[in-house]
Amino acid sequence: MRILIFNWRDITHPWAGGSEVYLHEMARRWVKRGHIVGWLCAGYNNVKKKEVIDGIHIIRRGGRYGVYLSTALYYLLKLRSKYDVVIDTENGIPFFTPLYVSVPKLLLIHHIHTEVFFKELKFPLSWVAYFLESKLMPLIYKKIICVTVSKSSKDQIKELKLGRNCITIIYNGVDSTKYIPGKKSLHPLIVYIGRLKGYKSIDVLIYAMRKIVKKVPGVELVIAGSGPKQKIWERLTKELKLDQKVKFYGYVTEREKIEIFQKAWVFVNPSFVEGWGVTSIEASACGTPVVASNVPGLRDSVLDGKTGFLFEYGNVDRLVGKLVEILKDEALRTKLGKNGLNWARNFTWDKSADEGLEVLEKIFRG
Repeated sequence: MRILIFNWRDITHPWAGGSEVYLHEMARRWVKRGHIVGWLCAGYNNVKKKEVIDGIHIIRRGGRYGVYLSTALYYLLKLRSKYDVVIDTENGIPFFTPLYVSVPKLLLIHHIHTEVFFKELKFPLSWVAYFLESKLMPLIYKKIICVTVSKSSKDQIKELKLGRNCITIIYNGVDSTKYIPGKKSLHPLIVYIGRLKGYKSIDVLIYAMRKIVKKVPGVELVIAGSGPKQKIWERLTKELKLDQKVKFYGYVTEREKIEIFQKAWVFVNPSFVEGWGVTSIEASACGTPVVASNVPGLRDSVLDGKTGFLFEYGNVDRLVGKLVEILKDEALRTKLGKNGLNWARNFTWDKSADEGLEVLEKIFRG
């Protein structure tokens, strides 16, 4: 097949995240199996407009918001007859391909963003985004098959009456040749790895650290990743006099990311919502227990009491209690880590790529 992906960013983008990893890992496997894959996305400073990465033909047009119109025009002028099937990715706002793409297509949604819009965007953009996702998208995509990444997301998509009652879950994978257990830090180490955006709620973890340092001698928190909230949370850390205990690493490479997971005693994701929580599985694959908010997506990727613990979103005291319990009990950490290893083995990129191709072939054949 000739497969075309519409996605906000590609894997090289400075703001690339789970959505980009998810599609890239599957797409490069599709290429190895003889399929042709194109990828339409936004550009960024000093990047090539066209590039081939892992056999995927990347085409960059427009910027953060202009990408939607720019890619639509480019498709109509240059690509209309060159692809057999299209993947339209919704990262808050879809590309509305049913309006101008006649070949078979599917809609990929990681999670519904309705409440996130009001946390991340200012008025009136928040209301515009809300209208596009909750009102216009169900109307335009009512006949389009959906793919998502967790049961929580599937339930949310059903509520919007999307997917023609045909919503397929294809989980994120993890590379078990890279994400493996390693040597743990000699001192208690809590880590967070991910984008530093408002809905990720890292301030909850920072406030928790103020109490944890009094209960666990030598404890340290490492926050790896970059984003618009980094400076704000760095200031909060200083205001709470935690700058000797909380370290911001900024952007890290995949190798550095794996080393941090391996050294960690516990990984924390205090986010407001996730589609799945791929970092939870990556941490588990490294034998590291996970503590996460009991919210859609994260409650799917963390087995409460088995691979880690869930806590009430935003509840600092509950988070403190779970972290202190894990940090002080070596036997518990070992048990959760072993359970996590077994859990992570259920998720591979080869399996995800196979399932993705099955869905694409189904809609291609009609």
